[in-house]
Amino acid sequence: MKTYDKKHKWAEMKPWKTIFDIPQLPVVDEKEWQEFFVPHIIRCGGIPKKDLIDGATYRGRTRNANVAMWDMKNEKFIHYRSKWGQRYRDTVNHFEDDDGFALFVPIKLIRK
Repeated sequence: MKTYDKKHKWAEMKPWKTIFDIPQLPVVDEKEWQEFFVPHIIRCGGIPKKDLIDGATYRGRTRNANVAMWDMKNEKFIHYRSKWGQRYRDTVNHFEDDDGFALFVPIKLIRK
């Protein structure tokens, strides 16, 4: 899908009601991500970093988890994942901090 088509789809996207409404995040350059996609993620229900509570658990979406806890000190989400029959603790960036790897899009506070 061309960037124009992606942008058009995001510009018309309705607010998300569940984590399954969150689409796959596009891979674009940093400027386009910050200036176009981040505001639309927030408009659709993504919780901005400034509104997160340290130690709180959120429902959201990343490729390996639907629930994660915000760690303000390290500015990352902590979640547990299974891989090759083992369960371990992992971290993932908030969607505002795209580093080219998986991002967590929180949409609902579960527990403070």
